[in-house]
Amino acid sequence: MNNFEFFSLIFFMLNACWEENKDENLGYFLSEMNPYLWVDIGSADPAVYEEFKDFMKDKSLGTDNGFSLAKEYLRTAVFYKGLEKYLDEYDQDGWNDAMQQLMSQPHKGEEVQSS
Repeated sequence: MNNFEFFSLIFFMLNACWEENKDENLGYFLSEMNPYLWVDIGSADPAVYEEFKDFMKDKSLGTDNGFSLAKEYLRTAVFYKGLEKYLDEYDQDGWNDAMQQLMSQPHKGEEVQSS
């Protein structure tokens, strides 16, 4: 999984949480994070993906396929405190299942080496 796929997986998981609870703060973050709004590799607000890429410098997903790293990234969202709590709704198996689902289908960014 490359960095953009990882970013997209975080979006996918958070969006599922938003569908259940419609939390306004989460909705605002998702609208800025949305990796599917534009054709290029990035986010609806380009600064969000740029900050994510900066966060990912010198990091690897690790044996948990980025599950703990995703929470660490969400803790860095300056204007959106507490987003990591939404990933607490999932366990490692749920994360891995979502990753397999994303990776098994044609998806934006699948040919990106590392970004």
